Amino acid sequence: MLVSFSVRNYRSFASRQTISLVAGAGAKRQKRFSFPSENSLAPHLLRSVCLFGPNGAGKSALVRAFEFYRDFVVSSAKDTQEGEKINVSAFKLDKEWRGQPSEFEATFIHGDALYQYGFAVDTDRVWGEWLFSKPNASDTKRTRTLFQREYDAEKGDYAWNISKTSVKGEKELWKKSTRDNALFLSTAIQLKAEIFKEPFYWIQRYLRIIDSPDRLSSSFTVHQCLEEGWKDKVLNLLQAVDIRIKDIDIDVKDFEPSDLPTYMLSETVREEFRKKLYGKKILRQIKSYHQGADGKLIPLDFKEESDGTQVVFCIAGPWLDVLKNGYTLVIDELHNSLHPHALRFLINLFHDPKINTKNAQLIFTSHETSVMAKGFMHQDQVWLVEKDDAESSKLIPLSDYKVRDVSAFQKAYLDGRYGAVPKLKEFVDG
Repeated sequence: MLVSFSVRNYRSFASRQTISLVAGAGAKRQKRFSFPSENSLAPHLLRSVCLFGPNGAGKSALVRAFEFYRDFVVSSAKDTQEGEKINVSAFKLDKEWRGQPSEFEATFIHGDALYQYGFAVDTDRVWGEWLFSKPNASDTKRTRTLFQREYDAEKGDYAWNISKTSVKGEKELWKKSTRDNALFLSTAIQLKAEIFKEPFYWIQRYLRIIDSPDRLSSSFTVHQCLEEGWKDKVLNLLQAVDIRIKDIDIDVKDFEPSDLPTYMLSETVREEFRKKLYGKKILRQIKSYHQGADGKLIPLDFKEESDGTQVVFCIAGPWLDVLKNGYTLVIDELHNSLHPHALRFLINLFHDPKINTKNAQLIFTSHETSVMAKGFMHQDQVWLVEKDDAESSKLIPLSDYKVRDVSAFQKAYLDGRYGAVPKLKEFVDG
């Protein structure tokens, strides 16, 4: 369960900006908007958060910050070599920021504790890294430092602080094995550090990111449909948003090396694909069935379905998987190719405690203001993204403003009273 996420000096973000999923007094009284976390530092958390703002304001940059955070934790120790550059991009419009590291931090609850984990990096090295925890048990109020590391440029070495009481294991080995361009958390996990499994596992497994629904492959939903019971769940979701597909037939076959094209691929590349696909199923065709005028089911190649139908199908598998397992999903431009009713339906699955029984969370960006309809979202769930005069992105919670409810905010937002909308000017051709 995500409590908050912060980013500093990354892409369009200069100063530290934080998005919080801690529910305020109003939201925490309503089960459709929030749920109890069992940790005293963040007693109630929001089920969903929406970010509004004009194109170029920084919404996608925030999603990419989440993505970098997760991917660097998962891969820095195993997928990079000594001396390789770190693919991070600082705020470039001010020379003072260009020379500083980018910083990322998430606070989340997993298992029996709340964790606060973050790091600061530039293209060459990790400058700082820290992990704190606070057990859920009500009789334990103190936050514990599990480890900290900070690079001292003058000494050319790291200063370390690893808890002697809370962290058991080969601490010296973990330290010596950590490269400058890798995270200590990631390295220690590779070396079987059991103490760090819970926070690492949440970042690796529970934090899910989708760049945009209309860029999503159908492969995940296809594989879900091949598992018992999942095809019916996907069909139910499609039909619930008035997509009148009665059945789906997925034709797969065992991978064979001859399936790879011989043109435009070197032998080395083909060998890599052979290793990755060996023993797996590959998709041949998806057919959807609609009821004809005579009552019989008529098959269609799924490519003949509308863009919107294909988007809902592609998102159905990941969406249901997130709800089933209680993941935190971050998705950019959720409204793309979706009808407003379908958009609200998908969001409402997270708001329904009878469906969202594992307290999954949704963080999404959108331009579709219909989600501000009366009673659909609480003002705690709405955030605005805009740039200041220095073109640095800012995250502003709607709760900072005095509004009666979200629906009252909708017209005022579109009128530009709260910023976070494009400042349109007259276009002169030539």
